[in-house]
Amino acid sequence: MTDRTAGLSIVGRLRVALAALICAVALFAALAIWGANAAMREAAAAETAFAQLERARAVEAAFNRYLLRETERRLDGALGPAESREAAALRGALLVFRRAVEADLAARDAAGREAGRARLVQATALANLFERIETEAMLDRARADGADPARSALEFLSLIASERDRSFRAVIAEAVERERAAAAAALARLEALRERLGAAALAMALAGLAAAALFGRAFYRSLLRPIEGLAEAAEAFGAGARDARAPARLPGEFALLGARFDAMAETIDGEQARLEAEVAARTAALEAANAELRRIDGQRRRFFATVSHELRTPVTVLLGEAQVALRGGAGEEGAREALGRIAASGGYLRRRLDDLLRLARSEDGGLSLTLGPCDLSEAGRAAAQAARAYAAAAEVSLDFDAPEAAPAQGDAEALRQAALALIDNAVKLSPPGGTVRVAVANGPDGPSLSVADDGPGFGAGEADALFEPYVQGAAGRRSGGVGLGLAVVRWIAAQHGGAAQAANRPEGGAIVTLRLPPPPAAQTPAALAVAS
Repeated sequence: MTDRTAGLSIVGRLRVALAALICAVALFAALAIWGANAAMREAAAAETAFAQLERARAVEAAFNRYLLRETERRLDGALGPAESREAAALRGALLVFRRAVEADLAARDAAGREAGRARLVQATALANLFERIETEAMLDRARADGADPARSALEFLSLIASERDRSFRAVIAEAVERERAAAAAALARLEALRERLGAAALAMALAGLAAAALFGRAFYRSLLRPIEGLAEAAEAFGAGARDARAPARLPGEFALLGARFDAMAETIDGEQARLEAEVAARTAALEAANAELRRIDGQRRRFFATVSHELRTPVTVLLGEAQVALRGGAGEEGAREALGRIAASGGYLRRRLDDLLRLARSEDGGLSLTLGPCDLSEAGRAAAQAARAYAAAAEVSLDFDAPEAAPAQGDAEALRQAALALIDNAVKLSPPGGTVRVAVANGPDGPSLSVADDGPGFGAGEADALFEPYVQGAAGRRSGGVGLGLAVVRWIAAQHGGAAQAANRPEGGAIVTLRLPPPPAAQTPAALAVAS
């Protein structure tokens, strides 16, 4: 073989090797682009599933508020045909949910349309079920117009809300589970795609290394044969320097190919790390959403398990006293006493519903207070006056002590409700013949309102925990209740920049204090006295 023939053979093999490496790089690039596009599609599918899951949770929360509002309307006697804002909000949430399902169905291919149609059927079933509930509620309001509010509310909860609530929640639970399964499936596809990309990249890398090894071996063998001829040609014609430079270029070309392989490997590693981080983030978000769903479901079960007892007791008193008054055997004075106990039980029932509604609105951000100049003494006095009938029915004395004025910066109605919640709680825990003491004071750190009772007091570690919603101590569970009063008081105190504290009294019983920050200088007692 001549020198020229050997040189052409080497150059030809180099060109073939370079073409093969270029093809390998192109395949690597195509694999990376395909993997990125596939990952983006799966991530978009997971995001859509998470969004639908949030919409389904919003529908469930709106349905809870709707049932609570319908019960309140019957207790208030507001039984007109007008639709409530909660019903309109629920209808809007259902419409948003259905439109999102329709948009997802339109974006799916033929293979995914069956699952999309099942979601659309669920969304339509939810909307139709709500319309049936609202129609029955409207007819029930018409029938209950003029009837006893407590009986009307109880009939609504037992005849309409209970049955339709189960049906509605069964459908929404199925929708939530379907969206959760769709999100989990998208995450599983992302993980499978990551594994396939890693395996393909490894296979291509091994194939490239094998091709490079074969090329190097062939090149080395072909290079050995013309070495002697090249040396002789260099000595004979003085062209050795030029002919010797050809093999010197090979390390540089191999270095270039190695650099390209390194860059491709870094790109694949970076994409893999990004996909792993995104999968981890989506998994954490799904776990957080599941934990939130479990928390909400637990609160809902606790609420329905305890609120029935809290509402049943005053309703039973209402019915019993009404039957006594209707029989007429107790005389006019007995009828007056029965009506007084009916009014006290009705007021207690109304205050518990106010607590439920205020706590629900505070948790979802739908309630805000309007702070302005007010009198804490007047708020405490109004609360004590409203609770006297309930205290008398429970055979508990109610003492009230307050200065002529206790200026504060706050919401007068919210402060009155907080004081009522504390007084009701103290009356409920006090034994017959006991005394509840309500005191308002002006202090250097701001005005305060305290309520003391003759009850059993707080157990070890209960004083702070009882301010959480639905948390009750041993004494509270024995006397009945849902654990909302102190939670409402703490929320109102926080909205005013103050605090609520509970402690046991040395002489027995408990005392709960609501403290407010000092009012502006123009509202202090000294400033008011100078102005007068």
